[in-house]
Amino acid sequence: MATDYYLSNPRLKAVDVEIEFTKEQFEEYIKCAQDELYFTKNYVKIVHVDKGLIPFIPYEYQERMVHTFSHNRFVITKMPRQSGKSTAVISFILHYILFNKQKNVALLANKAELARELLDRLKKAYENLPLWLQQGVVTWNKGSIELENGSKIIATSTTGSAARGQSFSCVTGNQYITVRNKKTGIIEKITIDELKSRYV
Repeated sequence: MATDYYLSNPRLKAVDVEIEFTKEQFEEYIKCAQDELYFTKNYVKIVHVDKGLIPFIPYEYQERMVHTFSHNRFVITKMPRQSGKSTAVISFILHYILFNKQKNVALLANKAELARELLDRLKKAYENLPLWLQQGVVTWNKGSIELENGSKIIATSTTGSAARGQSFSCVTGNQYITVRNKKTGIIEKITIDELKSRYV
């Protein structure tokens, strides 16, 4: 029925839709909830520049990234451009919001358009999950999504006022991060290397 879908989109489950699991689906759901790499290898899809929509088959270093994100509170990576780091981040965040309640995630970039592009990629992966793996969608727009389990994602730039006053369970950003210096009170833009030298 159309009411089973968010805004009549057959790829998005609406809120409060009951799905009767088969035994196999239930077993798969448990495997995915318990193992972020199993979920990544079996259910995450990405858009390849030449091949279109394909399953995400992570390289070993991408597997290590996802595993590290899942088992450590603070992670800083230094990687070259076009190395697939964003895809690994998307995979982790997708698992994080699906299988955890009340989690707030901030996708940050030096420009809002870049943050929204990352959110678009995550939304594409979400839409290609089977409905029985999805949470019902509460909000689905250009700059944010909210799921019925209370988890939310916002995409914004790393300006001094971005996401101010909000608390986040997970924050991901690239290149430059804007922070307030606790000693001076001055808002400054620093690189990941500077962040590492100060705090790690």
